[in-house]
Amino acid sequence: MTDSISARSATPFRVIRRAADLLIRTVFVRWPQRRRQRMALLELSDDHLKDVGVTPAEARNEAGRSFWD
Repeated sequence: MTDSISARSATPFRVIRRAADLLIRTVFVRWPQRRRQRMALLELSDDHLKDVGVTPAEARNEAGRSFWD
């Protein structure tokens, strides 16, 4: 009986841990990565932007977005 009780009490901890891991990964990995990628768009030439199918105006617009967006 104690095994089933401890298994049930461990489940909420796992959910909280997964949520915390996702939050940490988002804040420290994804947000800076987005910011770097958006700033890199500004450094591309018009020809390179054309190669990836992005206009200079779209690149400026994307670079101006917030890192959490």
